[in-house]
Order: sequence, then structure tokens, then C-alpha cells
Amino acid sequence: MPDNDDILIAARTVIGRVGLSALTFTAVAEEAGISRATLYRRFPSRDELIAVVVVAELDELERMVANRLRFADQPQQTITMLVREVLDYNSRNEALQTALRTDAAELLPWLIRTEPRPTLVDIVTERTLARIADSPLTTALHPDPATAIEFMVSAIYAELLSPARHLSHAQLADYITAAVYRP
Repeated sequence: MPDNDDILIAARTVIGRVGLSALTFTAVAEEAGISRATLYRRFPSRDELIAVVVVAELDELERMVANRLRFADQPQQTITMLVREVLDYNSRNEALQTALRTDAAELLPWLIRTEPRPTLVDIVTERTLARIADSPLTTALHPDPATAIEFMVSAIYAELLSPARHLSHAQLADYITAAVYRP
């Protein structure tokens, strides 16, 4: 019997194929090799399943930050490689790419600030700040950690929404690092 991780993989696969708006329990259950009833027992609603997928994506980004912080004693390289890894991850994330192409209208509330709901930039910024709080990286972020992280996250999301035609991920990571890093 598949566990919740297998169901999340199945949900991401279906989203990658058809987008968020066309995501159905039938398609996810088929992809996971389980019955719809089993899927409903684990996730009572489609919205709850989507919320768990979103949280899993945010957790993956947080894992990237945590893994990269092992090298925080080299802040410039840490910033550059973290930005590059996230850019690469986002560009390879088929579910995310399909959702942006097919469900942009549904995603707008998460991308455009409307009080009191936080945007994805807000959520990722706050999670990243919490993760780096005790890291030596914070002293290298200019003008301050919150502003630097918000800028980095905003630039990464801008690239996600409108991929550069003339900049590589490596070049963009270098530019972002130059903007926020101070020795």
C-alpha cells in the first residue's frame, strides 16, 4: 500500500501532466495505484491534497537551504550555489511549470499581495529567515538578512514566472549574490 509520500509523488505527476485545475482524485488514485476511497481517507478534500503538495514543495526548498548552510562559512559561494540550486530545481519541477502555464489565474492570489494573505515570496522568505537565523551567513547579507533574503526570493520567483532569455542560471545567481553579499 502506497504511503503519503507515494501519493504526493502521484499528485505531482498528475499536476505535471494536467495542471492544478484539472487535478482529480480519480487521476491521483490511478497514478498511485490505490482506490479513490483510500485517497479520500488520507486526504478528505482536493484542497487538502493540494495544500499538502504545496507544503511538501516548501519543505523541499527548506531542505535545500539547510543542506547549503553546511557551507555557510563561505557565504559568497553559499549564496551563489543556493540561488543556482533553487533556480535549477524550479526549472526542472514539471508540476510547478505546468501549474504556472495552465493555472496562472488560480495562482495569482499566492503571487500578488492581497492583505491579509501572505504571498509565496513572504512564506519562503520567512521560512528561509528562520532557517538561517543562527548561521554565519546572516552577517554577510546586505543591507540586512530580511531584505537580502526577500530580494533573493523575489528574483528567483521573477525568473520562475518569466524565464530569462539571455541569462543563464549561473549568471543570474552571480548577479543576485553581488547584490546581497558583503564581506
